[in-house]
Amino acid sequence: MTNYGLVIDQERCIGCQTCAVTCKQENNVPMGQFWNRVLTEGGDHIDTPEGSYPEDGETGNLDMQYQPTACQHCENAPCVKVCPVNATYTRDDGIVEIDYDKCIGCRYCMAACPYNARVFNWDEPEHRPDDGTGDVAERPQGVVEKCTFCSHRVDEGLDPACVVNCPADARIFGDLDDDSSTVSEYVANYNTEQLLEEKGTDPNTYYVQGEMTPGRTWTSDDLESELDDDPSAESVSADDAAGDEPVPHVPAEAGGGDD
Repeated sequence: MTNYGLVIDQERCIGCQTCAVTCKQENNVPMGQFWNRVLTEGGDHIDTPEGSYPEDGETGNLDMQYQPTACQHCENAPCVKVCPVNATYTRDDGIVEIDYDKCIGCRYCMAACPYNARVFNWDEPEHRPDDGTGDVAERPQGVVEKCTFCSHRVDEGLDPACVVNCPADARIFGDLDDDSSTVSEYVANYNTEQLLEEKGTDPNTYYVQGEMTPGRTWTSDDLESELDDDPSAESVSADDAAGDEPVPHVPAEAGGGDD
């Protein structure tokens, strides 16, 4: 059975916020809300490092890391368990979705989510332009919304917008139940972590730390799990993924705008 998941290589992430912006555009996310965020680990303010600058020929120790965060699409999702009207549910392919027609705005799911991944439409949603953006209908006032792994794109055989448009190829999407998929190979061969593993939510989002991966295999707009069907695809083998020298990949053609 298909079980979609996401790998984010934090060694490749450059904190450019492209994932956050493209998510907002693709999913028609209202002003003031974000489904996809990139947190800064470093100084006291966003996009500031910790440590000191080199002075008088001395060596500085500036350091800044990035923590991309969105719905983790947990296999043991607490948001699904607490929803009193079954508005939040898990699809057969592992994607956690919200039925906005059922949502009553009680926000139990927001309280239960340990990742602060959900937002609530307190007011009538505002969009720029007024007609909205992307291919997803706006959600009404009084409901909770969140990342869907771009399920409307996945249903069309496309990767999520944040994956396609990441300029650092730091995001890889695919079928975790397929041992030959890139996401499965990266989880198996690199040092990956799930956020807040101690919570027992078993997220379908993994973060690579330590050794840099080769990144997303840019061969087409197909899902990573479908690349084996493309004879032109140069899928990353387990041996390549575990190799000594990471091979940064330069996209052969511009991504995005494919739908």
